[in-house]
Parts: sequence; structure tokens; C-alpha cells
Amino acid sequence: MDIFGIGGNELIVIIVLAGIILGPERLARSAREIGKFVKNVKTYFSSLSGELRAELDVLDELEKVKKDITK
Repeated sequence: MDIFGIGGNELIVIIVLAGIILGPERLARSAREIGKFVKNVKTYFSSLSGELRAELDVLDELEKVKKDITK
């Protein structure tokens, strides 16, 4: 499992170092903020994907109508 080229063991080391540097209170707060950020990004891309899909459906319908008219 590589996330941005970082393996599982390296990720564990980073988390442990963050815990030592930030301390338990700030680490928990930072994790919550990162979680909110990731949720917002996922929501944004989900919305963007839905809008793009809707636009592509409209374009497909236009192509069908053009084909029907030219027949």
C-alpha cells in the first residue's frame, strides 16, 4: 500500500513522529482538521463528477437529436 510513494512502515514512523512533536491534544485537533479537509475535497469532487456526468448526458442527447434530424 503506497500513498504518495510512502509505504506502510514509513507512514507509521511519520504518525509516531507527529504524535511526539505535536503532542496528543494538537495531534487529535490536527487529525480532525485533516479529516474535515478530506471530506470537503471528496464532496467537491463528487459534486463535480455529478455535474460533469449531467453535462455529458445532455451532449449525448444533443448528438441523438442531430442524428435523428439528419436522417
